Amino acid sequence: MLNKLMLPVLAIISIAFVSARAQDAPIKAVPVTYDGLKQEVFKHRGKVVILTFWSTKCPPCIKAFPDFIKKHEKYGDKGLVVISVSLDDTTEEEDVARANNLLTKWKSPLRNLIYADNQDHLKKLDYVGLPFYYIFDRHGKWVRYRGWDYRESKEGLPYHEIESVAVRMLNEK
Repeated sequence: MLNKLMLPVLAIISIAFVSARAQDAPIKAVPVTYDGLKQEVFKHRGKVVILTFWSTKCPPCIKAFPDFIKKHEKYGDKGLVVISVSLDDTTEEEDVARANNLLTKWKSPLRNLIYADNQDHLKKLDYVGLPFYYIFDRHGKWVRYRGWDYRESKEGLPYHEIESVAVRMLNEK
């Protein structure tokens, strides 16, 4: 009789243990090329997409990353997709490991990519340095935010504006 009662309890404990272990699983950024990045945005057509470019060597990027997770959690059910793109060097194992360790530490629920293409292709994105963000509306039109453009500003990059623009785009049908 006791064994029959213990079986459901043991099953619940096992499920809880396996679930807790899965939550601790390392998060690994998926390598992506320039064309693959375009496809990532295109497959979310009809949603608002924020691309957040970052690196483990960019303190402002690291500071801002958890806020992009919060945006994903707050607006995801309204149609916001946040995609993180690490610009760490994919030819350096230590760089890739550092990026993946941060993603794991943050428990990043985002689509996490690591740029594994010729850096010259970033010029097509008008990239000049980090931090760097694109917001695409539901129809593919975009707004770009580059830290470089705000380097003279005491306030720096207007992160609050990124969220405001994304919310405005979410409200446009």
